[in-house]
Amino acid sequence: MEFTTVEMNAMRKELMNHAFSALVRRMPMNKCKAYEYIANYLGVKYSTVTNMVQKGISAKHAAGLSAIAARFKTRMYHYQFAPTDTICQAWLEHDYRCDKGKHPSKHLFKHWERDMNKLHIYEDA
Repeated sequence: MEFTTVEMNAMRKELMNHAFSALVRRMPMNKCKAYEYIANYLGVKYSTVTNMVQKGISAKHAAGLSAIAARFKTRMYHYQFAPTDTICQAWLEHDYRCDKGKHPSKHLFKHWERDMNKLHIYEDA
């Protein structure tokens, strides 16, 4: 199945944000302290860490974030913070199967570039 680059990039950003939020949630401190810890560990400003939530994580920080997860005995890996095209494709296919024919307010993935209401999918037997 073919997806547009906009859909792929939106899925990549969504997966990155889920991974980052999960890491912060798993750290045994409040959110502000977790952001400070991440900023100190990565050697970046606090504002850079807060921007990771809105703009996404750069690939150069993915290894550092997975190292932070390992320090707190949380199993999170590089590919979760910087998803590959294959991972994005798999999640898009999953969300596509779940979202086809549903009202846009019920979609799992909110960034479809196609009209999902009028789709008639014929699966290969």
